[in-house]
Amino acid sequence: MNLTNISCQLQTSTCRHLTSYIHETLHFWHNLIKEKLSKEFSDLLKQLKWPFYGTNTTSVNASTTETLTRFKILIKYLFHLQLPEEMIKPVVTSVLLTDFAPVSLPVVFLIRPFRQRFIYHFTGAKLTNRQDKPEWFFTQILTWIKDHAQWVEKNVQPVADSIGLEHLDMKAEFMRALVQLAVEKLHSELPVVQYDDTLFAHLVDEALGFERELRETLLYPQTQPATIFILTQAHIFVKWINMEKKYATEKMDAILSSNMAWERLTGSDVDDMKITECADAFLTLLTTISDRYKHLPQPGHRLQFLELQLELVDDWRVRLLQLLHESYEDPLTSLIPHILNTLHYVANVLEEWGVTVHFLQLHFFKKQFETVENASDKGNDVNENIGEIEGTVFDEAVALLRRLEKELINEISDSVALDVKAKSRAYRTDKWFAMQSSKEVASLSVTPSGCPMFQELATRLHTLHNILALPLFNQAWKNLAAQLDQFLFEEVVLVNHFNNGGAEQLQYDILRNLFPLFGLYINKPDSYFPLIKEACVLLNILTGSAILLEEALNNNDKNESTQILADIGVYKMSAKLALKVIETRTDTIHT
Repeated sequence: MNLTNISCQLQTSTCRHLTSYIHETLHFWHNLIKEKLSKEFSDLLKQLKWPFYGTNTTSVNASTTETLTRFKILIKYLFHLQLPEEMIKPVVTSVLLTDFAPVSLPVVFLIRPFRQRFIYHFTGAKLTNRQDKPEWFFTQILTWIKDHAQWVEKNVQPVADSIGLEHLDMKAEFMRALVQLAVEKLHSELPVVQYDDTLFAHLVDEALGFERELRETLLYPQTQPATIFILTQAHIFVKWINMEKKYATEKMDAILSSNMAWERLTGSDVDDMKITECADAFLTLLTTISDRYKHLPQPGHRLQFLELQLELVDDWRVRLLQLLHESYEDPLTSLIPHILNTLHYVANVLEEWGVTVHFLQLHFFKKQFETVENASDKGNDVNENIGEIEGTVFDEAVALLRRLEKELINEISDSVALDVKAKSRAYRTDKWFAMQSSKEVASLSVTPSGCPMFQELATRLHTLHNILALPLFNQAWKNLAAQLDQFLFEEVVLVNHFNNGGAEQLQYDILRNLFPLFGLYINKPDSYFPLIKEACVLLNILTGSAILLEEALNNNDKNESTQILADIGVYKMSAKLALKVIETRTDTIHT
């Protein structure tokens, strides 16, 4: 220790010969003692049956107290034998390995048997050294870490702590030294396999899986280097992201061309959403990509993968559009409902993803990069352009999906409305002016001419409910209700004349047939048919009341007219429309 202290004190000395002599002397004794301790340490490791494997993983527990005591004494000697940091010249085989800080001398000796075995099995012409099986060497490293890291923490860390080296994390050092073996192997394999897409893709998969296992299961510190930084070398990263795009596009084609693409997922928790196999598979594809790049330390690299995901979402939307161009007769029996459910579910999930920590961080970085770029182009101060960041990374993509979703909902609603209207001719042209009143019949029943129309409506609503996700069905029936309300008001009420029996019959049809059809799916369906509902009120008030109401509405006082209509239960209809309805009654005299 005295020589070490003297060496450190002479670092800034101008006495070069003295400094050189001290350094040489220090190295001489250091190497001599290290060689002696190395042999003794190797013998001791054999007694401990280190490394542990197979049946000897439990033998360490049976190690004698004397053996472990001697082991810890040697560990302490090795810590004391450590050269000053400024005198250590780390052996670096590649500039990419400079992130791996040198480990302490005890770890060097502990790792040596592993390195020997690793080199034996995974270099040269050994059967275990196969380019198509990178998982073999990655798995070997993970197994060694699982079998030995806790033991190192239990038996080596206390020794370091006892001599004032609490700042050293022996478990992390041991893991880092083993990880370096995998990184060196990965670095040597990449130049060979990068020209074979299959081998390259498999190697990247295994490297990412190795990193994920290290970080998430073995709790390898985030500050310690692993395999990711090898994959983010410029030329390797470009190859990687192009490969991701290629395979993702191929996977997307396979998803959409699958015979099961439009089948629904089963399960009580997904029934209302009518989730399709292809929607689930596409989101799984995006999730897989996220899992592969989420450990990348540089925001710029993660943003490039995000752009790939956004590009895939847009490609997905375009492909669905192309499928919509196929000819069909009935939208309800075509792919439209399945595509609608797919669009809706994917848009919902993207909205949920957008507010997760992962994508909020990416949104922040994306806006920051854009701000810096814009400021640089305009020569402005960057800090002046940074404001509050709103929205998510998926806002634009979701907006396009929602726009297409709305168009398809309108198309389906319009189609159903046309089918219902097509069955309404007899109902619209019925003799409303000459129908029997409730006093003249035993009981009212649905108008016979309206049966085809109401039957068509019931069938179509049932079909919509069965094929559309619940939120989409809710949009569809609201659109349909609005169209039917307008249609019945304009094509039945305003173009016909009603006697008392006709007015009663229309009201019966609406209250006892139309509303209950929608009432199967919603509460208070009457609130979605304001025109026809209030028209029935105006057609069924007493004759005298109708005449007085007509006179009151003709006084042109808007506020007073609104109040008068409200008193009889008419809240939405204007005075002008109310007068038109009253004029269709046969029991009022019009001048």
